[in-house]
Amino acid sequence: MQQLPGHQSPRWLQKLVAFVITVMATIWLVSLLPVLLLIGLVAGVMLVPVLRQLRQELERLERAEPSHWAPAASTLRDATPWTQRLRNRLRI
Repeated sequence: MQQLPGHQSPRWLQKLVAFVITVMATIWLVSLLPVLLLIGLVAGVMLVPVLRQLRQELERLERAEPSHWAPAASTLRDATPWTQRLRNRLRI
């Protein structure tokens, strides 16, 4: 393969720039990690009362009307992927 005409920066300079970019990205990611962990912790703590209330409401509904949870046969839906249904039809 022939070298195209034009100015090419030295190989050591290309490696140096790549190394500097890698170091900067690593520092940025390492400094960003604690912030993301803190945000996740705060979101998890905020979800605790919401999930507790949701569980209590579901338990209350289940005690009040246990037959309500069984779906009628007409509301059930076939969730078989179309590829599997096609395969089953062609097999018969």
